[in-house]
Amino acid sequence: MRRALLMLLLALGPAAPAAAAPRLSSQAGILIDAKSGRVLYAKSAYIRRSPASTTKLLTAIVAVREGDLRKEFDVSRAAASVSGSSAHLRAGDRYTLRELLEGMLLRSGNDAAHAVAESVGGTMPKFAVRMNETAVRIGARQTHFVNPHGLTAAHHYTSASDLATIARTALRNPEIRRIVASQELTLTPVGREGRPIRNTNSLLGEYLGADGAKTGTTSAAGKCLVASATRGEVHLIAVVLKGGDRYGDARQLLDYGFSEVTGTLRVPRGAAFGRLPDGREPRLADDLTAPVFHQPLHLRVRLSPAPAHAGGVVGVASLEEGNQAVAVAPLTVGALRAPWYIRLLHRLGPAPVDRNSLHSL
Repeated sequence: MRRALLMLLLALGPAAPAAAAPRLSSQAGILIDAKSGRVLYAKSAYIRRSPASTTKLLTAIVAVREGDLRKEFDVSRAAASVSGSSAHLRAGDRYTLRELLEGMLLRSGNDAAHAVAESVGGTMPKFAVRMNETAVRIGARQTHFVNPHGLTAAHHYTSASDLATIARTALRNPEIRRIVASQELTLTPVGREGRPIRNTNSLLGEYLGADGAKTGTTSAAGKCLVASATRGEVHLIAVVLKGGDRYGDARQLLDYGFSEVTGTLRVPRGAAFGRLPDGREPRLADDLTAPVFHQPLHLRVRLSPAPAHAGGVVGVASLEEGNQAVAVAPLTVGALRAPWYIRLLHRLGPAPVDRNSLHSL
């Protein structure tokens, strides 16, 4: 197995020199690898700021986790009258939660965000409580929201770093990812003719690999953007807050991130890692894949001493940069097949694999 791992390393080729760091006009920004959460660039990324409509990514997370996307709701008069960017909902119109999310994420409708909050949480304050509980749960601990749309309010804030965490969580949901990657959809109230709505994110269709995620603008927040782009195995998330040129800044960050990738390391499903004392071989249950950003990755194998039935998990393998895991996959074993004398030898002698081994790749 060590020989196979060395072949994977050599396939990466020599590391390219690091690209020049971006020069942002925005007051805050961050770039992360969406799969691992690794920070590739940060500027004032941990300072609390007003987020404007990028708030709606957390609204969407709560809605898809706690609501029924097929359920229909009537738009309230309060929702229809919310100021700012609008999906042009009318009081009394009936929409599914899925369509309200489309109006909120695509058209950035504050009215749609209010309708989502009422539909899922009952009231705005109750929904805000769920937003803040969810933020803490996913690791966005510099975030506190009091409304679902991002209109300026006291005690409504986040940071560029937290927004990257929120976006990373949101984009794991296929429904959210579908909506934010769409350039145009049709919003159709029950019993009425539908009308097209276009995405406010102009990177879509203009930047190679762009697939989301959310714009935001208020006088307090300035021009904000959470941008997502995927090329091959590499998925990046860029956040810029209070920018003079949010799209130019997002392009800089994404270009920088893609230029930093020197290769992709893949350890295939089924790869074996030594033997257990009973003679069975722990094997990867899934592919282990990670982009390489100028730093060597290490393969760490952790095995459990407890026996397992066929197909049971006996440990994990992870690709790590420093002490940070960038990809993790379980190790499983098949049915016991080794002859008795092989099992006896393993019991008498030292284990052939260090149970906390670290290999450079």
